[in-house]
Amino acid sequence: MEIKNTSIILSDLDGTLFHDDKSISDYSKQIIAEAQSRGILFGICTSRARVNALPFLEGIKPDILITNGGGLVTHGADKIYSCEFTPAEVRILMNATFEVFGPDVILSVDNEKGLFCNSKENLGDQYWTYHDFSDFDDSCMKLCIETLDLQKVEKVASRIGLDKIDYLPFSDIPWYKLSKKGATKEKAIEALCNHLKITPSQITAFGDDFNDIGMLKLCGKGIAMKNAIAEVRQIADEVCDSNEEDGVAKWIKNQIL
Repeated sequence: MEIKNTSIILSDLDGTLFHDDKSISDYSKQIIAEAQSRGILFGICTSRARVNALPFLEGIKPDILITNGGGLVTHGADKIYSCEFTPAEVRILMNATFEVFGPDVILSVDNEKGLFCNSKENLGDQYWTYHDFSDFDDSCMKLCIETLDLQKVEKVASRIGLDKIDYLPFSDIPWYKLSKKGATKEKAIEALCNHLKITPSQITAFGDDFNDIGMLKLCGKGIAMKNAIAEVRQIADEVCDSNEEDGVAKWIKNQIL
């Protein structure tokens, strides 16, 4: 891909655009605004729910938001893609989780309304709502379980069908993410491209974790952070400086602007 022909820049948040303290530097904000002033669309592509992504973006006006692990895509004020478990599917998965892992297992779900967890402890952000899930009756885009036991996760996922669920671990916390097959970053990007009448070759994307692999492979230019896990660095087209070094902004400045 000719880098100068980039139409869209997509960036993950945690471990990518964020510094480790979840801040975004003034330098990064300046470079993003400069790219947008030149007609390049800037988007966020994150596993975070919309409700706990937006509060961290002060000083940035993203043209595109891909949140909830790819379960929700908005372009400006328009919602262009949504993929979620039905309330019935959520109940099946929750019942299976408690059955397989026991009544004390910690899990969370997120949807357009919020981010819910059955732990009252601080999970890192203030945007969580406590719910014991005994009567949860809503759809969700992502269900996460505090575990690294793949076999047990597969037992839970099999209640819906392993061919219908995408399940991946996080590299920095001992949790697994379960979502529908269509609620991935790459599926969200395909929906975005259909909406904007462009091809993925016109997108440059940045990421660091397991769920960024499909996105980096799909886009015309896939950039891994220096701090990314080995699996991401191995498939990336390039590796830029780390999140603490404003790697995303520096790469955009040097290669696109």
